[in-house]
Amino acid sequence: MLFIGVAILVVGHQLWLRARGWQFNALSPYFLCDWMIFTLLGLGTLFNPPPYQGFIDELVFCLYVWSGMITYYLGLHLRLPAISLRLFRILLPRTWLKRNKGLATLFFIIALCFFTAIILFQRAWVMGLSLGEMLALSAVQVYSQTVSEQLGALPMIFIYLFTTLSLIHLYRLLQQHRWLQSFALYIFINLPTLFTASTRIPIIMGLSIPIAYYHYAKRRINGLLLIATIVGAPVALTLLHGLRGKALFAWTVSERLIAETVVVNDLYLLWQNYIDEKLSLEYGSNYFYYSVLSFVPRSLWSGKPQTSFETRWTHNLYGSLLDEYGMVNVHTFTPWGEGLVQFGWLGGMVNLFLYGLILNMTIRFFSQRTYACLVYFFYSILAATFIRTSVQALLFTTVLYIFGVWVYESWFLSKIAKEGRISLCVSS
Repeated sequence: MLFIGVAILVVGHQLWLRARGWQFNALSPYFLCDWMIFTLLGLGTLFNPPPYQGFIDELVFCLYVWSGMITYYLGLHLRLPAISLRLFRILLPRTWLKRNKGLATLFFIIALCFFTAIILFQRAWVMGLSLGEMLALSAVQVYSQTVSEQLGALPMIFIYLFTTLSLIHLYRLLQQHRWLQSFALYIFINLPTLFTASTRIPIIMGLSIPIAYYHYAKRRINGLLLIATIVGAPVALTLLHGLRGKALFAWTVSERLIAETVVVNDLYLLWQNYIDEKLSLEYGSNYFYYSVLSFVPRSLWSGKPQTSFETRWTHNLYGSLLDEYGMVNVHTFTPWGEGLVQFGWLGGMVNLFLYGLILNMTIRFFSQRTYACLVYFFYSILAATFIRTSVQALLFTTVLYIFGVWVYESWFLSKIAKEGRISLCVSS
């Protein structure tokens, strides 16, 4: 039942977009988020059907999910003005970073290497290993042994910031045919991800930059991207999951598809606790308390509570972040679960409306900035993957990326680029 309703809403939304003149873009959040919803909450129920308590229980759960989808679409298409940073923009004097793109490229490379090194040495120190010994371990082992230490996120935030700056700079270098600098910057944009990422999506995003640039700046390749999304992505995710554990072919594609779509069962577990009146509601504290605390360094408050919704509720429901093999396994509950924990059914609808609203504003923001096309590519992929996590994750990513664009405009652009709307990039 859930599959049918989700399919009708997703297909109906795509047809409505086309009727309004939207030019299909396989890398747009309009498509990618719908595809993720269909995969997780539609196909996911075929692979991992929730343990419904009866027809009425199934119907009410479906109505909850469908009502959230409707409010998501309302937020996504609410008429809003474009976001402008002109009032906040601080044009700095012409510096060597503005005058010399080669030196600016070197600056970004050094910054990315510096903060990557900080994270690697920090993790090695916590684990009591040399850098070489730590790098010999799998990403899963490193993450499992360091997550309990709750290391500060500041170096990683700086990596995200400089990655954003580097993506804008890379686009401008490619437009000016500075191939050698472009190749060098591309390599070092991927370096932090390859050495520090504990998930697979950032690796795919970084390696796919040339494809995204060609799609945005040269010629649409929607057909190839659709094939890559439907066929290539599951294979790539399966191989990368094996690579994280130093066992490349340990999983089959079908096994990973089943494992990835289990999120609907985690959502249903929250739902069942809510129906049984066993769910302790947070009454919005995820928005005004835990999210604000995320910006407080743990070095200043050693007893800071878990600010991540997924980590906090994995602890609450399962008692530990570790699975039966001693590896970290943080469960995800989707924005439906996040909202349910805040204010019940109404909280889920509000949460999905916020998800759509944030996407709506960000799409309008990027529609005015051709030079940020590659940042928009990263954002679109992450926005789709956050369908399985939370509005909290989407909000933090949105703030970081918009702040990064503002920094680049203030520090590295002599004037606002007069490049018009990027219909090729956004297609809104």
